[in-house]
Amino acid sequence: MIKNYLKIACRNLWKNKLFSLINVISLSLSMAVGVIIFTDVKSTFDTDHFHPELDQIIRIITQETREKEQTKWASAPLVLASHLENVSFIENTVKVRMAGKYNLQTDKGDVPIDIKFSETSFFDVFGFKLLAGSVQSLNNPSTLFLTEKTAERIFGASKALGQTVKLENLGSYTVGGIIQDPPLKTHLPIEALLSMNSARMLEKEGRISNISNNWGDFKSSAVYAYVNSESNLKQLNATLQNFNRNLVETNLQFLAQPIEDITPRSNDIFNDRDAGNNWESIKIQLFIILSLTLLSAFNYISLSLARGFSRAQEVGIRKTIGATRRQIIFQFLVESTMVALFAIFLTVPCVYYLMYHIPDMELTFYWDPILIVGLLLYAVITGIVAGAFPSWLLSIFKPIQVLRKMQNIQLFRGVTIYKAVIVLQFSVTIMLMILVVILADYEIKNHSIISSTVPPNVLKLDLKGEKYETLQNEISRLGQVETTLATNWYFKPIKLGKSTVKLKDKKLGINYVSIDPKTIETEGIKFKSGHNFPDNIPHNTEQYVLVNEAAVNLLRSGSETILGHNLLLDSNYVQVIGIMPNEIIGERRPIIYRYLPNEITTLIIKTKPNTELAVTKSIQSIWTDNFPEKTTNLQSLRDDYSSSRERISFFGFFALVVFIIAGLGILGIASYSVEKRKKELGVRYVLGANKIKLVWIATKNFGVLMLIAGVIGIPAGLFGGNMIKQDLGSNLVDLSFINIGIGFTLVVILGLLIVLSQTIRAGQIEPVKILKVE
Repeated sequence: MIKNYLKIACRNLWKNKLFSLINVISLSLSMAVGVIIFTDVKSTFDTDHFHPELDQIIRIITQETREKEQTKWASAPLVLASHLENVSFIENTVKVRMAGKYNLQTDKGDVPIDIKFSETSFFDVFGFKLLAGSVQSLNNPSTLFLTEKTAERIFGASKALGQTVKLENLGSYTVGGIIQDPPLKTHLPIEALLSMNSARMLEKEGRISNISNNWGDFKSSAVYAYVNSESNLKQLNATLQNFNRNLVETNLQFLAQPIEDITPRSNDIFNDRDAGNNWESIKIQLFIILSLTLLSAFNYISLSLARGFSRAQEVGIRKTIGATRRQIIFQFLVESTMVALFAIFLTVPCVYYLMYHIPDMELTFYWDPILIVGLLLYAVITGIVAGAFPSWLLSIFKPIQVLRKMQNIQLFRGVTIYKAVIVLQFSVTIMLMILVVILADYEIKNHSIISSTVPPNVLKLDLKGEKYETLQNEISRLGQVETTLATNWYFKPIKLGKSTVKLKDKKLGINYVSIDPKTIETEGIKFKSGHNFPDNIPHNTEQYVLVNEAAVNLLRSGSETILGHNLLLDSNYVQVIGIMPNEIIGERRPIIYRYLPNEITTLIIKTKPNTELAVTKSIQSIWTDNFPEKTTNLQSLRDDYSSSRERISFFGFFALVVFIIAGLGILGIASYSVEKRKKELGVRYVLGANKIKLVWIATKNFGVLMLIAGVIGIPAGLFGGNMIKQDLGSNLVDLSFINIGIGFTLVVILGLLIVLSQTIRAGQIEPVKILKVE
């Protein structure tokens, strides 16, 4: 029996190739996105499951109580580990210090890598494996371990083991081991590993902060314990209470967290950025999978019902020769499930394409039995959901009805649900298209302003924590250099700080930027009111500040100006002596401009036209003479200011996927509508309506649906655009009628083209064939 069902299903799918292809494409697109999201969800639950004896590895977290407020941190003081080593049921401990990003210096420039310090027990407790080198060499303070991906990024195909590398501010190290990339995600990602002995030496030299024996410095370190049995968890929590610490302004308590409980990430635990998604994100991901599945299922329903007339006679004949309704339903479900299974073959290449070509897609896709079973199950469920309604509806046909007059069959009384879903689909598409247009317009305007404001002959030199005076003097003496500015601001912030401002009864947090007063004079920036810093401004005592217009609006009360007023800035009083215009390149955030020479991080170098290459070589030579331990980080300021287009790519792709799925849905309803109105259109043709009139009659209802979708989609697009504007803090995000109209019009044009591909058949009907049964 099953064999017959499959044989009939294959024949029907082959007979209706276009129908089958459209459904396969629609389902494969939604399934590809669904598979990617499902892979991400699965990876969250698989995190750290490559470690042996996972249930015996415990992370110690810190509960900090400050002014009666409790905060949990995914970290613990390193000194705690030495106390845990004496606990009888703890077999081993691991200390990990997170140092952050450091530049590894190469011939091709700096390569930022994430540095962690640990000890040999790291490899005893966790499941990280060495591809080369010895675990014991991690005791050597001059040894560096790299992961295979990091080693390939730095050395390419060359052998990394034994190579000597230089880490900025940390010194030179020899690569003593290559760590195999873990097969699954981990809450403790590794790029480079140094010895904890090396950390102690660097602390003595003052290159890194001394936290090894400090209970209060716990936010950049982690402590793990390997216990005899998972049943020791309660006992460990009780033991940890013996190590509570009362510090000057805070109280520290320590809690045991099984490593398996780290993911999904808890919102109650801070400083746990690599713990994966939280439950809220997982629920959203599952909702997206369900939504895409239902949208694709709706497309299948639309096209199935559009073909209902051709299948009605088949159903009538099969019922006449004894087929039951259950058998009819099962037949249609087999067909829809086969379509979904066929879609898998197109889903897999779609998944690989999306993984490697969509911006910010860092998820690793790999096959395992659970994923394969999950994919097959997903396809079967999708097929059943898609085929359930058409199979039920077509199975209720009565043989005498379908064999006498098929044109009188009412497949579905009204198309209200169809219209509602079509409106919903196109509302979402209109919203996304409007966002894409708004972002594209922002990027175009931003690029235009950068090109007209920042000349191509301006370079930015990262000082990397060094003093700028001597360097600036030497660079200024170069013949090709016009101006050098020691500043963290050049038409927009290069590096921002955050301060607390108090003016009368107002106390606010506000961004500040350290600025060279010569920047304002050199670039001819005009004040809205007030004046620049005085020429004799002291280096060590801050007396004056400038503010921009946005900061004025934030700080003032009513119509009162703040020019000339004193502000309590952090702990010092300063006077506002000038009001700057808002940011010229794409920003309107409130900013205070301060003269803080000790915080300058950048030299801005304006060169004579067409001398950038020669100046770059000269500056690199000067830098090497002054700071031989550090490589030069020099780049064109215009290139640095050019914003990324990844947002446009992502929104554009997502809008395209939703539009294709929605377009396939309206293709089905258009086909069904034309088929349903053939008799009406035939009568109109006999009564004198021309072909253009018939096409208009068949198309106008869809135009109305587009307008209704616009009523919903346009406000949603405006809402999303306003969120983008607030997020970017830029007045270049244009929510004008033009951008809204372009987004809406693009969707309408493409939608109507899809509709016309079906309704144009209305002008090709032959009344004799349509009306001969009457």
